[in-house]
Amino acid sequence: MTDKSIFINGHFHTCDPKTEGAQAIVVENGCITQIGDNISIKPLAKSGYAVVDLKKKCVVPGLIDAHLHLLSLGRSFKRVNLDGIASLDKVKKTLNKAVVDLPANRWLIGRGWNKNLWGDDFPHKGILDEITKNPVALRSKDGHLLWVNSTALKIFGIDANSTDPPGGVIMKDSDGIPTGILQEEAAEIADIKIPKPSRKENFQSVKDAQMHLLKLGITGVGDCDGEANLFSIYNELDKKDQLLLRVFSMIPRDGLQGAVDSKLKTGMGSEHFRIGCLKLFADGALGSQTAFMFKPYKGSKSNYGVENLGCREIERLVKYATGNGISVAIHAIGDRANFQALFSIGKYLSTYKKRGLRPRVEHAQLLRKSDINLFKAYNIIASVQPIHATSDRDVADKYWGARSRYAYPFKTFLKLGAKLAFGSDAPIETANPIAGIHAAVTRKRSSEKRAGWYPEERLTPSQAIEAYTRGSSYACCYDDICGSISIGKRADLVILSDDIFEIRPDKIAQAEVLMTVIDGKIAYSQSD
Repeated sequence: MTDKSIFINGHFHTCDPKTEGAQAIVVENGCITQIGDNISIKPLAKSGYAVVDLKKKCVVPGLIDAHLHLLSLGRSFKRVNLDGIASLDKVKKTLNKAVVDLPANRWLIGRGWNKNLWGDDFPHKGILDEITKNPVALRSKDGHLLWVNSTALKIFGIDANSTDPPGGVIMKDSDGIPTGILQEEAAEIADIKIPKPSRKENFQSVKDAQMHLLKLGITGVGDCDGEANLFSIYNELDKKDQLLLRVFSMIPRDGLQGAVDSKLKTGMGSEHFRIGCLKLFADGALGSQTAFMFKPYKGSKSNYGVENLGCREIERLVKYATGNGISVAIHAIGDRANFQALFSIGKYLSTYKKRGLRPRVEHAQLLRKSDINLFKAYNIIASVQPIHATSDRDVADKYWGARSRYAYPFKTFLKLGAKLAFGSDAPIETANPIAGIHAAVTRKRSSEKRAGWYPEERLTPSQAIEAYTRGSSYACCYDDICGSISIGKRADLVILSDDIFEIRPDKIAQAEVLMTVIDGKIAYSQSD
């Protein structure tokens, strides 16, 4: 039986010049077969087509978050959330409340703390030791630091004699005693010893995250979690028709050989689950002052950040991956890390162009002006998160100073011809794409009265939507079936309460998602 429906009385922004300004569409078996006006499409209601009246609301293509952490987002709903807590005293109160009913020896897991809200000093294990003897592991907001107590350090086997692993730092005091802060690879190595949720719990976390995202108008994601067995979870959900999102799942560095042996290729898969890029980390993060820089951070003569991977190792991995049909996505925050990522990818331009691969630099937060044109020259996608610009502006000014002129340079990317894909980095930031669009258009938070940060880098609403649709669908290898409202593509739609193209920029953040449609079916409706 044919699944047929019409969506009428809409104000469509299609991201397709051929169909812009349409009022109605026809959907058959999840695919858009006709786009036009109400007069030509409404009569199909008499031919057995189901009717969805959009009541003259703004309609855009399904929004695709090119960079988030799907499993981590789902898990975050069940863990201690320290995000936005502006004082250490309030952090202590939150943790004390969390341990009240915690069984003996059970791990206290949390995330979101931001020492930049408290001052310049990193927190100490002693604070956690006073709260509980249970092992404690708390990820920082940017995900690049792990704050642990003495019990956890003992489980990790970290003491005064422990040395820094490659690409990581075990912070120690003046006496050489670990303080409880683990940076970059030191945190990753320690994290292996923290008990992992069961497969059943992981399934539920993915489902929880999916429902959360559907309410936000997100129909596809570039998933950057590197958890083992994620592919099998997505594949199983897909086969059971329980994976509504279109998921482009990244390959962690330690999973590369397995992917090659299994003959996996980037873009391979179904309409709802496709193999992503090899995810690599060139450096750390701004909030942790581990982003890798050409010059030291302001206020320091020696801190250049942390180089997680040098050029030679990046080049080796890029060469091996691309030679086997796997694209790369390199996390780079600092200006030096970005240059090294761009240069290393660019050396294999002919290989990945020949294989149709689409390399990406994730975040691309701080660049030297002279390096921005390398995105166009090397055909590299700038996978960026506009919400980071407004969240980080004060910290960037504090530690990067005047260099911040070319931090989060969205407009400059477009002027120089780079391909731009938008995401959120959730759960590090909110996954709400409306907040991301507002950030890109205004360069400030919705609560701020001050002027936008480097306003010359602001985008128009159309440019922001384009980056969340066509740009992200291209970056996630779904542009063959979504990213615009076009004949022949899947009917992925988002219906908004306000026309964000017409209202004042500062009002964009107030817009709400009324309905999310995937494959022509209503996946979320506010009215329900």
